[in-house]
Amino acid sequence: MTGLLAALLLAQTFDARWEGLKQRLSNEDLYRLLWAVPKGGDIHVHHEFSIPMSFWIDGAIKGGYLTRAKLSACKEENPLQWITLRKDSVAKLTPCQQGDFQPSRSLNVAQREEWLAALTLTQDEGKDEFFEKIVLRVGDLENDPKLIADALHKAQHQLRQQNAIYLETQLDPRGFHGMNHAQAAAYIRRRYKPRGVVARFQVSTVRFLPDAEVDLKDGFAFVHQNHDLWKGVNLVGREDNPAGSPQRFAKILSELRQQYPEVALSLHAGESATPDTNVAQTLALGATRIGHGINAWQDPRAMQLLKTGRYLIEINLVSNLVLGDTPDLTRHPLPRYLREQIPVCLNTDDGGVYGSNLTDDYFAAVALFNLTWKEVVELGRNSLRYSFAEPQLKSALLKRYEANVAYFEKHADRILRNVHAEPSALTPRLLNLRKP
Repeated sequence: MTGLLAALLLAQTFDARWEGLKQRLSNEDLYRLLWAVPKGGDIHVHHEFSIPMSFWIDGAIKGGYLTRAKLSACKEENPLQWITLRKDSVAKLTPCQQGDFQPSRSLNVAQREEWLAALTLTQDEGKDEFFEKIVLRVGDLENDPKLIADALHKAQHQLRQQNAIYLETQLDPRGFHGMNHAQAAAYIRRRYKPRGVVARFQVSTVRFLPDAEVDLKDGFAFVHQNHDLWKGVNLVGREDNPAGSPQRFAKILSELRQQYPEVALSLHAGESATPDTNVAQTLALGATRIGHGINAWQDPRAMQLLKTGRYLIEINLVSNLVLGDTPDLTRHPLPRYLREQIPVCLNTDDGGVYGSNLTDDYFAAVALFNLTWKEVVELGRNSLRYSFAEPQLKSALLKRYEANVAYFEKHADRILRNVHAEPSALTPRLLNLRKP
């Protein structure tokens, strides 16, 4: 028997075993098995929101930050409680607003619990709470170099526990307090270690802000200058804000792509159940990856482009559920994309805010759409194949991934007996998606 034939027979055998495992395992045991499944990478990640939000509370307490623990009747347009700022930032506020802040370390247990609740998304909250409040409450913490580097280590640790090997996160150091761009990049470069999960980074521009074009230009230049670790640029923010239309950026992106051809584009598009042409327009801007793409199936032009295999859709099942874009996950287009040969992968998006992890997304996909083993492996493979990692690294990661898959196939039964999964806060809700 040739080595190739033996490998084919082994794969066929495990395909059948996988179907048997799905049928006989309880939801809890299937989750444990998926915890250990090789996952490739997590490549649609907003860095500040990728880890438990308690991390930022601990950082604020240790770092001498101030938190707005109450809301007085100050004259302000959009008052926001539980935002965390440096002392110098608070000093720029009105006296009334300043009176609402207190040292983060002085908050009592009840206040800290309320603070944590304000940084996480509950089942009855949604997109408005996330974009209009939670994103802003992190405040100055997102520009603290030490905290951002420590958060990277924690994000890598989370993925390593779940048998992932690559992280591509939107870690944008351009606003680091007290550092210019070069100093900020150098700081992250010193602090970064692979730690079993190789990381590469993107910078991001909020698409609906008045100076978005200026920031986008600055972001391209930054990635060009620091291309050893930073690989791409992302347009983020609400698509339902007309100021963030893809067409707004057509001219500037055409110019920047000519000036910086090595800078990759992974742009948010189609993060809505409502039909539009944003995905097709975004691909026309030069993006090779689309974040979310929920409504792409409703646009024939987008589907025609996606079926060429040149583009990847970064699927975020849990995010789409929690933010209300796909409140009934059984109607999510993931299986259609997957079975029409459109490249897709699974990602966490903002797992720290949702209280979720990468295994939760894998469980939801397998539970709802009865994924074959071939499909599960392809999800992980796509996350590496379409990553922005440099060619030599990408090749090494794919080789490592295939070895992990082969080992899992050979030892799945033993792995299941010994694996220790760490369910997230959201896991119990997701386990109910699969009926016995």
